[in-house]
Amino acid sequence: MIGEIEEKLAPLGDIAAKGDVELAKLSLQKEIEQTRLSLQKEIEKVRGEVEQLRLSLQKEIEKVRGEVEQVRLSLQGEIEQVRLSLQKEIEGVKASLIKWVIGLLLVQTGVIVSVIALLR
Repeated sequence: MIGEIEEKLAPLGDIAAKGDVELAKLSLQKEIEQTRLSLQKEIEKVRGEVEQLRLSLQKEIEKVRGEVEQVRLSLQGEIEQVRLSLQKEIEGVKASLIKWVIGLLLVQTGVIVSVIALLR
């Protein structure tokens, strides 16, 4: 009978007292607070890294914009040179064409005068 009572009381020894529960609760709260603070620090660190990356990317974007603008200006200059070159070439062809037309008109006039002279 005493053995049975001891067997029933043995598991009761494993039951935590109210003070133990409060101590465990405080310990858990402390761990939670430490974890929260640690996570906040980590979040701030990550935010700082993200901000640095953002600034770095902004600088890189501005650099690329500058390079694109330089290429655009360079291409505009080349296009203008090609346009002027083509304009000169067109003017040369135009002058040459006028010379040929005048020459052919003179030759045609000469032929017509010759034919009229032969027919008389």
